[in-house]
Amino acid sequence: MIPERCGLDACRWCDRDDLVCRFCDGSGWWRPEKPQREAGGAIGWTRVDEPCRMCGGTGKEHDPLPVRG
Repeated sequence: MIPERCGLDACRWCDRDDLVCRFCDGSGWWRPEKPQREAGGAIGWTRVDEPCRMCGGTGKEHDPLPVRG
């Protein structure tokens, strides 16, 4: 379930619905890679699912990039 708002009480970005988060594509979740040492000692990478840190799991863009004209 995607939360309606991030952890801030008064957030101007949570009040908007017109921009989806560019990091999670509006899903509220992202799949970063985490390093993990394999049995032979080599470092491998594994995907983990976690709430998007950039939008607070809301799926709404928080502080988008400025539009250049």
